[in-house]
Amino acid sequence: MKKIGILGGTFNPFHKGHLYIANAAYTQLGLDLVYIMPCGIPPHKDMDSSVTRYQRMSMCQKVCSNYPYLRLLDTELKEDGPSYSYRTLERIREGHPDWELYFIIGEDSLDQFSTWKHPELIAQSASLAVAIRRAGKSAGIDKVCKAIREEYGARIFLLDSDYIDVSSTEIRHIIREKRDGVEQALASLIPAEVLSFIREHRLYSNGGIELSPKKDIKPSDFPRLKADIEKKLEKKLKPSRYMHTIGVAYTSASLAMAYGYPMDIAFIAGLLHDCAKYMSPSELYAFCEKKDIEISAAEKKSPQLLHAKAGAYLAEKDYGITDKDILHAVKVHTTGCPEMNLLDQILFTADYIEPNRDKARRLTEIRQAAFKDLRLAIEMILSDTIEYLKETGKEIDQTTYKTYEWLKASR
Repeated sequence: MKKIGILGGTFNPFHKGHLYIANAAYTQLGLDLVYIMPCGIPPHKDMDSSVTRYQRMSMCQKVCSNYPYLRLLDTELKEDGPSYSYRTLERIREGHPDWELYFIIGEDSLDQFSTWKHPELIAQSASLAVAIRRAGKSAGIDKVCKAIREEYGARIFLLDSDYIDVSSTEIRHIIREKRDGVEQALASLIPAEVLSFIREHRLYSNGGIELSPKKDIKPSDFPRLKADIEKKLEKKLKPSRYMHTIGVAYTSASLAMAYGYPMDIAFIAGLLHDCAKYMSPSELYAFCEKKDIEISAAEKKSPQLLHAKAGAYLAEKDYGITDKDILHAVKVHTTGCPEMNLLDQILFTADYIEPNRDKARRLTEIRQAAFKDLRLAIEMILSDTIEYLKETGKEIDQTTYKTYEWLKASR
């Protein structure tokens, strides 16, 4: 008989308090494993619709992959209606009759236990493992436990702990408010792998695009910003280049949908990626010299490559975009770079696979790969690009080599 802990919740986001409780249950009850079980639609909470169940699952998965005693359980994520603990535990018990289940909850949840749907069935399916604060143990906890045992026949185990009281609501508020010292505050509350995921996917920040003067354009303002930029670009670019630009913007938005990134931000990056393409190679070179933009050896020989760096400059100065992610993605969209973030990867790939492209090698295969394994698609693009440049005798930027090697090494 395996002793299995089940820690359920919204995990919006997963934080160190969850990790502490899971560890307390594992060590104090001698469990074989603790399953982290994010719910799909919680019956008792209003969910932030901007963060999907799949993003919450990904955050949990990243934590579980770093701890041998943790596993992800996606049972409730597959449900289309509200997730009820009694029903989930019954299914787990039926599917794993060799498991002795311990349902891990906090002290606050124990106080509300009688309000849950069919608490008597929960008590039949699993023992309750309740994390309490040792330092501030409620004088009434024994009374609550006694009442639940008598009414529902529950088996209750109290987990002694000194865990800090971390609030997912407070974490979301800190991110949205962009308080001073936010990075240090979040690092003390959230596991590093979860914080990295939140940053890369821009979760809980309302998806605002930073503009100059310093302000955020909210998603509701996106149509106006989009129309303004398109109007300027249509006047600046040749028709064929403008058509390519629109294709990249929509492909970027499509990839953003697939990988859980804000679509409006990806779209604007796509719109602006070639905003400097109205300049000739010699004009690009002169422009970058005048603006003190660094020019690499490869860019000196092939100045047309400078449209990416010049584009990032123009995106800020002429189009008012100060959003660091957008500017960086525009800057590296031709060569990529080691440690590419998600938007970098989206824009780099969209530029290669947008519908108006028709001459690249393995294009159909790369397009299919892009929506299944973005890094694989980028690796294929870089491999084919390097091979093509070698065959044609054209200069290869060293950043392209470094990006390719980084991708292979990180697989």
